[in-house]
Amino acid sequence: MNRSAKGFRVAGSLLVLLNLAAFCLPVTGRTQENYAALKWSQLDYIKNMFGGSLPYGGTEAGITSTQIIWILCFLALPLLLSVVAGIWGIVGNYRQKASSILAFVILLLYVGLYISVGILWPAASKGQAYVRETACVMHLIFSGCGAAAALAALISTPKKVTAQKSSIPQVKEFRQEQVEAKYNIILENARKEQANKEYVPGNPRGVLVGLAGIYAGAEIPFAGGDWITLGRQTNNHLVFEGQAKVSRSHCKIRWDDSRKKYILCDYSARGTFVNGSDECLPQNLDIDIPPGTVIAIGDDANTFRLE
Repeated sequence: MNRSAKGFRVAGSLLVLLNLAAFCLPVTGRTQENYAALKWSQLDYIKNMFGGSLPYGGTEAGITSTQIIWILCFLALPLLLSVVAGIWGIVGNYRQKASSILAFVILLLYVGLYISVGILWPAASKGQAYVRETACVMHLIFSGCGAAAALAALISTPKKVTAQKSSIPQVKEFRQEQVEAKYNIILENARKEQANKEYVPGNPRGVLVGLAGIYAGAEIPFAGGDWITLGRQTNNHLVFEGQAKVSRSHCKIRWDDSRKKYILCDYSARGTFVNGSDECLPQNLDIDIPPGTVIAIGDDANTFRLE
């Protein structure tokens, strides 16, 4: 999921950066009977603003303080924010949200530009008309698509997993579908005395102990170096029916008795987290996990300890 979030964020940043290309396109224009149409870019407005006028034929056009503020807010500011959001989104961590928030701000500014650009237009003489030009529309398209990608990045960013309790919750019975999961699960009420014990470091025993979720209180032993698969699909050893944060094929775990370590391979969309970390494990790689590690499947609703 972290790769999806980064991909959406980079795509949104590139779309936001396209606003730089539209900066030199005409933003307003003037049509007049029997004359060629005139067009002005945002750069024209900013340059003329420092000269105390609008780009309509000299200082006689003048410029008001309201127009200066409008140019700074709706022409200069979104351009600056586009640069910041674009660079930040590309080079930043997949979990950072600042570039996504800036993408929404940029969209709002360009919507404001489109709606209120008429504040720059002087009174039209007979036969003249002032119109919005290409840049107004292009900014809406680029910033709108960038904001949509930013929203997708926010949605796909894995949620932070809180630290887990070390004690095993007391659970008296499981639902029938939990009992029918396709692995030899020892229920807590069948191993109550041992399940209530605190985990003792340095004494690994090759058992997956449920801490929270639908397998809370269960002990799943690893046998013969086989993989245990976890996911929503019924062909997994541990089935998480109705758990939206668990992928259909989420991950697999194996106990390496010779090295006294676990091997975990995650191939989920939601991510697998260890010891309350907010960083998911890398996908599609066999990762060595030491005994005593707490893993969260998708989020902290379903957690286990590797003993």
